[in-house]
Amino acid sequence: MPQPDSLPLPPANTQEPPEPSPPEERTPMLDIHPAHHAASTWRDFFIHIATIVIGLLIAIGLEQTVEALHHRHQRHQLQEDLHNEAEQNLQVIDRDLKMQNLEPWFDEATRKVSAAPQHLEKIQITLPPAPCLPGSVGTAEFRYFAPSQAVWTTAKEGSLVALLPVEQSRMQARLAHNYDLLGAARDIVFTGCQSIVAMRRRFAQPASTKGAPEVWTMTPDQAERLATAASDTKIAIQGLLFRLRWSKVYELGIVNGESAADVKMMTINQERFEDPPAR
Repeated sequence: MPQPDSLPLPPANTQEPPEPSPPEERTPMLDIHPAHHAASTWRDFFIHIATIVIGLLIAIGLEQTVEALHHRHQRHQLQEDLHNEAEQNLQVIDRDLKMQNLEPWFDEATRKVSAAPQHLEKIQITLPPAPCLPGSVGTAEFRYFAPSQAVWTTAKEGSLVALLPVEQSRMQARLAHNYDLLGAARDIVFTGCQSIVAMRRRFAQPASTKGAPEVWTMTPDQAERLATAASDTKIAIQGLLFRLRWSKVYELGIVNGESAADVKMMTINQERFEDPPAR
């Protein structure tokens, strides 16, 4: 029996293992072609640099053009919105100016308190219903509505004011300042009217029919408080009307496309903004 050492060996594999195939190259997304030949002269070098510079200038010019067109559209839209807001405010101002019809009541209250005998413990005066409503300025017929500043406020918050011409921005800024003063005058009228409403509830006898005169029963000191509140409220209403008339001039200027509002307002006769004399 043959020994294990003498068994024949299997034939050796003389074939070498196959070499791994090289990885496939991915197609680049951006195929950049190198220059066909390097710049061999200064002329070729400068032509190459000039081509790059011209390409950059064209790209920058296109970007600036698009941005300029966008700003132009924004400016025209803002000017149109300001114009439309001015037209609406003119209607509101004309309505607010009718608050002048409330002034006679305050004159009558002051006059009747002054004419009442001051030596009595209680005095009585007869007045029409006070032209003041709780929580409001004016009456249901002649009520104050604040003009709108929404477009200008939004333009400032959105940094769009710089798109407007300087003259127009100045006019809008002057108008906004005048509206701030108008708001302060409105607050004074509101405070005076609320004081009169409170005194009316305390001292006035409710009328039997709506709109009929009311009888106020007060001490001389209380009557003096009423006269003071009536006088102060009338002056505040006159200040409110004064600011409304100024605002109307500016709003008309915006609607008509005026640009020299400051010169016009400095040379205008301010007496036209005051209440006309009583007839």
